[in-house]
Amino acid sequence: MVASASVSPAAAVTLPTMATVESPTALRADAARNRERIIAAAIELFAERGYEASTAEIAARAGVGEATLFRRFPTKEDLITAIVQMMLEEAATVAASCLEEEDPWRGVERFLYEMADRASQDHGISDANKEQCMASQALAGERRRVLDLTAQLVKRAQSAGVLRDDVAGQDLMFLMGAVASVSEVPFPGLRPDLWKRYLGIVLDGLRPACATKLRPGPPPRRLIENADGD
Repeated sequence: MVASASVSPAAAVTLPTMATVESPTALRADAARNRERIIAAAIELFAERGYEASTAEIAARAGVGEATLFRRFPTKEDLITAIVQMMLEEAATVAASCLEEEDPWRGVERFLYEMADRASQDHGISDANKEQCMASQALAGERRRVLDLTAQLVKRAQSAGVLRDDVAGQDLMFLMGAVASVSEVPFPGLRPDLWKRYLGIVLDGLRPACATKLRPGPPPRRLIENADGD
């Protein structure tokens, strides 16, 4: 008689396979997609309804549960900080691309135009919320990256003799914001692209010909990099 083979308890356990368990890479990719969807949904809803848009609405628009949203962004301020981080990363990408322009003046002009165009369409998040998050120490690295790139844009144009020599890289960010703010003037019927007129005036003022001395000087870069004053 043949003895029956004994089966150990461990051998009887069905182990999970690759088909039933997501790899860490797949989980990370899924989390990244959820984060992108949440940020995109927040941008849309803030543009439509302002800062009053609820987290429930944002989660529904993103196609995720509120629990998923809160795991990624415990507060609405955390979500706005993520949006501002994305804006700074986009500014760095634009600036890097503008540095590849053969004409140094074109690099400065294109940077201001593209960034003012984007900013003029950003009406969803109040200035107070944006400014609070923009100054966050969590975004110090992103601010430094943008400042480094705008400084290169400015120095390259100044070396070519096409940009006045008393302009600093951080001036470009302030000028862009000033031009874009034209879109927030509360007069019905104004052209949505009116900001382009004032960008033209700004660009003419950046030319070295007939430039007059600027007072005061540019905002200190260290105050922008280190928002907490350290």
